[in-house]
Amino acid sequence: MNRETREPTNRRPAPRAKNHPEAPTQMPKDISPKSRVRSRLFAFPALMALAAALSLASASVLAAASFTDDAGEKLNFPSPPKRVVSLSPGATELICGIGAGKALAGITMDDTYFECLVGVPATGPAAKPDYDRVNALKPDLVIASPAQRADALAARGKNRHKILVYENPGDIESARKRMIAFGEIFGKKKEAAAALAESDELLETIALKVATLAPEQRRKAMRLRAGENGLFTGGKNSLDASFVRAAGGIPPDFGEGDRVPVTAENFSRFDPDFVFACGEDGEAIEAAFKTRGFSRVAAVKNRAISYFPCTLANRLSAHVGYFVGWLSTSMYPSEFGTPEHFARPNEILGETPLRVDKNLTQIKSAKTVEYRLFDFVHRSLIIEFRGPRDVVSTGDGRWEKVTFVGNSGSPPTVWGIHHAGGWESTEKTLFEVLNLTKENTSMIFTGADIRALAVKTKTHEDITVTAFVTAGADGNALRTSRDKGSWYDPGTINIIVVTNRSLLPGGAAGAAIVITEAKTAALWDMDIRSTETPRINPATGTGTDDIIVVPGDRGNPTDYVGGHGKIGELIAGAVYEGVTEALKKQNGKALNRPVWIRLDERGMAVEKLGPAFRGDGSYPDLANDLKLLMLEPRFAGFLESALSLVDAAQMGNLKDPGAFESLALTIASEIAGKPADSLMNLATEKDLPPLLKTAFDALATGLTIKNRG
Repeated sequence: MNRETREPTNRRPAPRAKNHPEAPTQMPKDISPKSRVRSRLFAFPALMALAAALSLASASVLAAASFTDDAGEKLNFPSPPKRVVSLSPGATELICGIGAGKALAGITMDDTYFECLVGVPATGPAAKPDYDRVNALKPDLVIASPAQRADALAARGKNRHKILVYENPGDIESARKRMIAFGEIFGKKKEAAAALAESDELLETIALKVATLAPEQRRKAMRLRAGENGLFTGGKNSLDASFVRAAGGIPPDFGEGDRVPVTAENFSRFDPDFVFACGEDGEAIEAAFKTRGFSRVAAVKNRAISYFPCTLANRLSAHVGYFVGWLSTSMYPSEFGTPEHFARPNEILGETPLRVDKNLTQIKSAKTVEYRLFDFVHRSLIIEFRGPRDVVSTGDGRWEKVTFVGNSGSPPTVWGIHHAGGWESTEKTLFEVLNLTKENTSMIFTGADIRALAVKTKTHEDITVTAFVTAGADGNALRTSRDKGSWYDPGTINIIVVTNRSLLPGGAAGAAIVITEAKTAALWDMDIRSTETPRINPATGTGTDDIIVVPGDRGNPTDYVGGHGKIGELIAGAVYEGVTEALKKQNGKALNRPVWIRLDERGMAVEKLGPAFRGDGSYPDLANDLKLLMLEPRFAGFLESALSLVDAAQMGNLKDPGAFESLALTIASEIAGKPADSLMNLATEKDLPPLLKTAFDALATGLTIKNRG
């Protein structure tokens, strides 16, 4: 997953949820899951329509290399575009989703930060792109929204690049057609077909599982959104309602349109069993839930509420099946984990071997295994030894002989199922599918995607060390010694280190210290933030990290594996590189991320800094113009300095911020083009660190003076 796979905030990490009663997990052999559900499919017209959409062939797509855009213009592509500037985040996601990310020459500051976007220059906010920057990138294709079309055409001038107008699809079938068409345009037909097949399988799985529900089991569900004038939701034909229906829920009918007000009265009258929302709306929604009219509703009383990544919940693009599956299993966690609601058997689907260094002679094989569990595709790393090995694991606390070690990844679609059924039952079924036992296996668990695995090897003379790392830090990263010890969303940094050197128990335990220090060093260098206190604290890890250390047979057994020793140096180097690479693959995080991304990770959306940034007053474009300033290295560096000083102040290492305050006034004057006597009080958001308030006030003051002329 990536930055756009942040987890619902009411979920506890599945691998650690060991306090639920066991539930049956095996498919009865005398019942065919597909025959069981077909008799009920006809009771759900919406799901039948969805199933029909899934069977459409590529004949429904426009001719190869030809596309009629959302402005009605027919565009021909004799060859795939090679330099594309996408001003539409939905289109950007789709391009990445079909494996065409290398064609992207420019994006917006509002794009989801997938791995394929690392290093791609931004051209400004989606609401106000800088077309001089767009043209400077020499694109052969610019993808613009309908609202951007006129400006994009006017700015093109004598340039000959094509302009493709892209509007986010309004229904699932339109999203499918768009993915196939983009595969044709970008010469990625096979990749688009594979991505579509994965999404379609998830949609079909949900349709089959929902069809096993009795009518009285169907849940009333709705999306809540927060706006300046209160809560609202989509009408009966909106995207919100279509997501609910595809996930097997019954949406409300509060009227037509995309912004239907939600009041205590109509919310209580509908009485939803399940509510979902975009994570950014959580604070306003939770405040409403504390009021009398909302607090008595079943979903609120039972905490049947999930918060999802905004870019998944707000648009249809490459990950529609992923989101519908996640939404559906969050809605029916208990039901979908039981055999009567299974659509397919638990089984291994395939294996991919991994190459390991020849000096790690204790390893017989290393591979990633793809398998189906509870109807959803899981992936695990499995390392098999030539014979039983002593290992140290923080997952099960053992120093004893095992034949296998592994790292098992569970997709978000099953997190609710794991919680409802109990982790012990899930683990038992997992081991049965993989033909393993708890006695011969030391396994650690993660919500990260095993496809984002990083494998790093370091060698010096006769010492070899390999680190196998998965890392997700968007959900539950924390700062130990500062943050509270409560559960957060799944994230997890899992590290398996294998060395060819023989270690005593003390040496293996010492290796765990080196591994932890290297992990934390990587997180601090990358400016990974605490999830609970992101504005003031860098993270030291996540709340669910695990380590396995596998010693080898070479050399005399040692009980010292510290930073002063060569083996400690090699372990630290492999782990550091592994953590940085895994975070890039999983969350799209990289060293030297743009400052607007780092601000977003701290929960500092420019539009929320105060009324002046929300378009109030005489300068409605202040927020967009401030974002454009962030594209200038000097002003980006000014904000980056403020971020570093905030951390220094929090740690007690900044005694006097006076020099920075003087710099802030200089920056304001530079932007204004005339002396600024003082900084305006414009950044008024509560809990804003003082140094960042100074920085934002400086940029906003300069822009405001300049705007006044």
